[in-house]
Amino acid sequence: MARVGDGYLVKELSKGDHQVLLQIAGSYARHVRSGDTLICPIYLHFQDVASGRFFFAMRNSVGRGPFKALYDLKGCADDKLLERDGCPLEAVHKRIWNVGMWCGQTGWSEKRKLYYEGKVEARSVEIVMAKDQREAFLLTLQRDTDWLAGHRLMDYSLLVGIKEEAGPKTASGGLGPAALGHRPLTRQGEDGKDIVLLVSIIDFLQLWTNGKKCARCCKSMEWNKATIPPVPYARRFASHFAKRTLVATAEPEVWCCETVLCETRLCGFWLSLSRTLYALGCCEVARC
Repeated sequence: MARVGDGYLVKELSKGDHQVLLQIAGSYARHVRSGDTLICPIYLHFQDVASGRFFFAMRNSVGRGPFKALYDLKGCADDKLLERDGCPLEAVHKRIWNVGMWCGQTGWSEKRKLYYEGKVEARSVEIVMAKDQREAFLLTLQRDTDWLAGHRLMDYSLLVGIKEEAGPKTASGGLGPAALGHRPLTRQGEDGKDIVLLVSIIDFLQLWTNGKKCARCCKSMEWNKATIPPVPYARRFASHFAKRTLVATAEPEVWCCETVLCETRLCGFWLSLSRTLYALGCCEVARC
């Protein structure tokens, strides 16, 4: 994976993911252009002729760190903490061949203990939003999961980034229309700094295949696993975040939302909300 500034990422695609993206490209474009979405924008799908490798370019929807916390959440036992206070956590998995890891934590390294503690934290993390923001988030999430299930896609994640900044910014680090509808949600912390919440659905090119069905059988003893069919996966995903998103209290924190108004990304709810907050002096509105 390569970064292009703070706003974009270029990732290599496996042959399977390449085929999936070819299959869903038309429907994906219609979905992201016809309504609000949390699905990460993909801008370019291409092949390097010399090597034959496939790539795609996408928006870095949560921007560059440091993050107060960065989570990769699926609503199951695979949830994990990626970064805490600007320090990335190294993934140390308890694989079946690592016999020592299955005999209690006494044989675990410090990195494994930190990784496990991060996973436990991620499974119960609560995402705080204003009431209107939560309602819009859940409606958008339901729309996206319905579309993903309709294309037999599963194993996707909600990337959740939490930052502390001097003022509200978009995921790409700017204040202009380049955010393409991905709106950071901002609240004021006790120290006066803005706590910025960024969310995006990522890794959504996993098709429910015979290989996934076999993996499900192999993991039959696992509790709350990620490898389940697309429709149950979508239902669990939407239900989990309906439970884990909370409404912020009116005191002592005050919430506002930086809304980006741009062509097809514009919806009546966000327009009326942004105008109200802008009139009150607590919301930046960028116009195309």
